[in-house]
Amino acid sequence: MQEPLDYALAADSARPGRRVLLGLFGVSVVALSAPTSSRELRPGIIGDDDRVRVEQRGPPWDAVGQVNVGGYRRVGQCTGTLIAPDVVLTAAHCVLDPWRAAPFPLHDIHFLAGAHGAENSGHSTAKCLHFSPDYKFPPKDARPTMPDLATDMVEVVLNEKLDVEPMPIAEAVDPHTGLSLVHAAYPADRRLVLSAHFGCQLLHADLKPPLWFNDCDTHPASSGGPLLARVDGVLQLVAIMVAAGNGSPNVAVPISRQNKSPPNRTCP
Repeated sequence: MQEPLDYALAADSARPGRRVLLGLFGVSVVALSAPTSSRELRPGIIGDDDRVRVEQRGPPWDAVGQVNVGGYRRVGQCTGTLIAPDVVLTAAHCVLDPWRAAPFPLHDIHFLAGAHGAENSGHSTAKCLHFSPDYKFPPKDARPTMPDLATDMVEVVLNEKLDVEPMPIAEAVDPHTGLSLVHAAYPADRRLVLSAHFGCQLLHADLKPPLWFNDCDTHPASSGGPLLARVDGVLQLVAIMVAAGNGSPNVAVPISRQNKSPPNRTCP
């Protein structure tokens, strides 16, 4: 049996008076008034914080957007990537209600492409969700294992097609140590503008289950945020961030056209 992992999932959720970091299979609650260490305030940051603001608009950056969940007494924040005009790829735990161990209502799941302050390049709500065939809905308060993280991916089919150029998915990338990456996200501490860590690296790749351990700085609300690599001179999607280590390597799930079929745009 795989041992549970000591990782915080980089989603962010909050209730009135509380700040909550979502784990894949549970919730860790920290009162706002409680004393916190610098590491607790900077989960997912490895060494210096190398994230910078991305002021450039248009492709490929407008394909990255906020995945927001709004409902009764709850808000949730993640990051997603538009991979078709009406399909967003993000982390599966971003669309799950940990109290019910079931997806949030579809009308509560929102995607804002290319968010920049009060502006965005397109908005829609979820029409249906397509999880990995091996994905298992987590029981309440369980902790993630490596196989759990490797299936932590969902395609969110939107109600409307957005007038935004989708992010290209790499056909195949050699997951060698030192592979240069870019991690883009809308983290909770910089929610109004896209942030990115340029020139971070793949530290190690596991093949079974497929996981990429990397030194890309991430932060709560970055779950589902893309990891990009330059292929034939073009930044393309190669993985999505799913978990943050506590000062240790962060974890992403690799994705390529070699191991993934085109987006499923159908809904029941």
